[in-house]
Amino acid sequence: MRVEDLKNYGRGLLENSQGPEYRKAGGLAGKIMRDLLIEELGNRLTQQLLDRTVQEFELMKERDWAAARSRGLRDQSFIESIIRRIAMMKVLADMVGMERATAIQRAILDRTLYRSMSVMWPSIEDYEACGDFFHAFKEYTRASMIANVRAGLHQIEFVEDSPSALAFDVKYCVWHEVARAFGDPRLCYPTTCYGDELTIPPVLNHVGGRFRRAGTLAEGAPVCDFRFEIDHTV
Repeated sequence: MRVEDLKNYGRGLLENSQGPEYRKAGGLAGKIMRDLLIEELGNRLTQQLLDRTVQEFELMKERDWAAARSRGLRDQSFIESIIRRIAMMKVLADMVGMERATAIQRAILDRTLYRSMSVMWPSIEDYEACGDFFHAFKEYTRASMIANVRAGLHQIEFVEDSPSALAFDVKYCVWHEVARAFGDPRLCYPTTCYGDELTIPPVLNHVGGRFRRAGTLAEGAPVCDFRFEIDHTV
């Protein structure tokens, strides 16, 4: 199998999120999220959280998002999906504090993210079918990031692209941009950045590879410095 033949090759998060499989998985994830919130907060506080999230969302969706649109992101529904996610994290942090809100949000992703993302990306077996696992993963990831840039989600600079490593710096991220508009860049870490730590290592671990990131925009670093590496290709 060629890398170009892998599922959704050359498509980014914006394109993939519009597919029926992702929407179905997202619906199931929403139910899991609500159940977990009820476990953590109880029915009354969960409903309060959801009601206040709607209020924050309605307020922020009317904001002038010209900065995001100037980079090419003009899909209002996608912008609103990001606003909704960050709004809930903000309200949750206001209600229970950032530390507990982060723990709850991470638990939500622990239970839901793989279910949602697995419908977008190739399986480990798909990468293996390309012959060189790490090369296939690297080329697929590179093409996906280029698609994200084209859609206006990120601005990136490739730092290394070699047989043993792919490294790039994310200099702009729309999730970070929205979190900043809410007044706290940290809001996008547990809702978005943490997802990379959940989904990437299990794939690379299959061939002894590593995912490294020294900092993120959400934490105040100048860039999100992604690095995927392996000691030898297989």
